[in-house]
Parts: sequence; structure tokens; C-alpha cells
Amino acid sequence: MLLKPEEIYSKFNDENIKVIIPKRLLFTLLQQVDRLREVLGNEEEVVNNFAIYEYISNAEMLMAKLYILIAEPYCRKEVILETSIAEFLVLRDLVFCNYLLPHLREKMRPSICKAYKDFYDEIEDIFKMLEQDEVKAYWDYIKNYKNKDNIIH
Repeated sequence: MLLKPEEIYSKFNDENIKVIIPKRLLFTLLQQVDRLREVLGNEEEVVNNFAIYEYISNAEMLMAKLYILIAEPYCRKEVILETSIAEFLVLRDLVFCNYLLPHLREKMRPSICKAYKDFYDEIEDIFKMLEQDEVKAYWDYIKNYKNKDNIIH
């Protein structure tokens, strides 16, 4: 069954995914999401773009959830992040970029880098389970959304 782009958009914002995160990565991820949000929010004209605005909103929700997870009991080695598919896509982009850029990877302590590599592999496994046509339709929808008369061009 093929969903309409707006149905996929709704699905990606309503349906949740559970991601297991090593507790030692929470602060690193929080810093990375905060930096991403800061960079995206620097340009006023960019913020007026629906796709960027949506990306920033998902990054902010991801940050809030990571802050909450940091407060989880200290004895845990892993925490479970329950996040929308749209927020997961932001997390996936962030982890994908930060792991694949050698200069960023080199700045991480070796123990963090190993945990980050394992987390990267887990994120990619989850991403592969998503219907790729729906992921493409979601990105196309938010990139092509026009506020004027709420129509897609």
C-alpha cells in the first residue's frame, strides 16, 4: 500500500522507534545535537525554510530526550531512547556524519570511539529496516513543502 507524502510525514512524526544508547555516549550525542541545532539556527533565511525548521524542531526534541536520559540511574550502562522516526532520521544523519568524518572521529577518546562505532552500526541496522521509498518520500515532502496555501510544488 502506497501512502501519500503527507501520510508518510504524519507517520514519521507519530510512530516511535526504540534505540539503545550506551550511557557513556549521551553527553557526546547531546553536544553534537546542540551544535547541529546551533549551526542550523544561525541563518534567519534558512530557518524560514520548512525543511530546515522541521529538522531544527526534531533536533530540539532529540536534545530534550537526551537530557532526560542523562538523568537515568547511574548504574545503567545503556538507556533506551524512544523517538519518532523523524527524530531518528536526524539522529542517524548526525551519527553518520560524525562517525564518517575522520577529523571528528580523531577527537574522540578511543573508548568513546569504539562505543560510537558500535552505536553507528546499530543506527545503520535500524535505518536499513525502514522502507527506503518512504524515507525518500518524507525528505521530498519536507523539502518541497510550501507554506503558501499549504500545497506541494
